[in-house]
Amino acid sequence: MIHRTFDQMKGTPNFAEADGFVSARLAVASDNLGFTVTEAIGSPEIDLEVEHKNHIEAVYVIEGTGTVEIIETGEKYKLEPGVFYCFDKHERHRYQLDTEVRAIAIFNPPLVGDEVNDASGGYSAE
Repeated sequence: MIHRTFDQMKGTPNFAEADGFVSARLAVASDNLGFTVTEAIGSPEIDLEVEHKNHIEAVYVIEGTGTVEIIETGEKYKLEPGVFYCFDKHERHRYQLDTEVRAIAIFNPPLVGDEVNDASGGYSAE
């Protein structure tokens, strides 16, 4: 059985800090599950544009509020506790947070664990 906490990931390669967020990668590629589970916390100062060309990202908001905007269409969606959203078409999007937001995200294919967004706003395919 795999058993990990957010705090256990701090200081390991499976804890990423960048662009106004921290992310504990609780399940990664080396766990051979076929997906990654992360717990991420975004700061209210965040204004981050992202596009995961190589991964599907599904997110469930636990705490906090903000918006996520689909860049191509300008559609904005409210983020608040209990909201689920998924970028099933690899949509380029922008986060603007009103408060600190804590969320659980699933990535497929799985992340190695130490990725941070590259210049395109996503993670590499490896």
